[in-house]
Amino acid sequence: MAALWDAGCLGVEVRSSARRRSAPRLTLRAYFPGRARRRSEKNVARALLGAGLGLARPPRLEEVPDRRWAEIWQRSLRPMAIGRRFLILPEGCRAAAPRGRLVIRVRFGQAFGTGEHASTRLCLRLLEAHLAPGDSVLDLGTGTAILAMAACRLGAGRLLAVDDDPIALAVARANLQDNGLAGRIVLRRLDAAEACRGATFDLALVNIGAGVIGRILPDLAAALRPGGCALLAGILVQDEPALLAGAAAAGLEPVDRRRARPWSALVLRRRDAIT
Repeated sequence: MAALWDAGCLGVEVRSSARRRSAPRLTLRAYFPGRARRRSEKNVARALLGAGLGLARPPRLEEVPDRRWAEIWQRSLRPMAIGRRFLILPEGCRAAAPRGRLVIRVRFGQAFGTGEHASTRLCLRLLEAHLAPGDSVLDLGTGTAILAMAACRLGAGRLLAVDDDPIALAVARANLQDNGLAGRIVLRRLDAAEACRGATFDLALVNIGAGVIGRILPDLAAALRPGGCALLAGILVQDEPALLAGAAAAGLEPVDRRRARPWSALVLRRRDAIT
């Protein structure tokens, strides 16, 4: 996704285009401003190839009339009850929280994590199951900070949320303010591998895709205390075997998994000793 933002797109849709469940396939729709129409096709292809994503076919360019899409989309948003505990309120939505639900207000912008995407929903459900009150938590690639805020609402102790995108951090900072959590979650601009050094945590939240996760698995294992867990998401089902092999080599073992095809989310536990 970041590669597409860097190429100048205004928004990205991810849609499943699989013909059968055993063969997951995704279609990306990236929206570019009209003035970039003639160069967008080349930019998209270059961005995807540069991000290590193979193309099943060349990107196709279509002109979309301007209909104030952002306003139409925002009017369509509704409160989202996710898992047993959370009620996500998108920007502009108001609702009384049912008894037992923890409210998280989310502003949008150029940052991932609104509660609409399956990978975020899977993370929230796994977070309910695996976060113990008082746990120290590291949120890598925090985006809107939705997962860090959810962890805080569930009673996490020390919380560090990091992102290497200053725009995402600005959105996250505004969200913390809106939710009254500005003093309880530390936000820092760091890349994922760098954030894993220097401290250990009970739980790491990593909703940033299989490619990046695979590269930082040794750093991630080192950032967990013995017995600590990493919640990994943004993973396609087909990427699970390679990721689990890399995790085993890094001293991490699977303890839980949720799927919403074609997406998967995993919980890995660090063994008592890393060889």
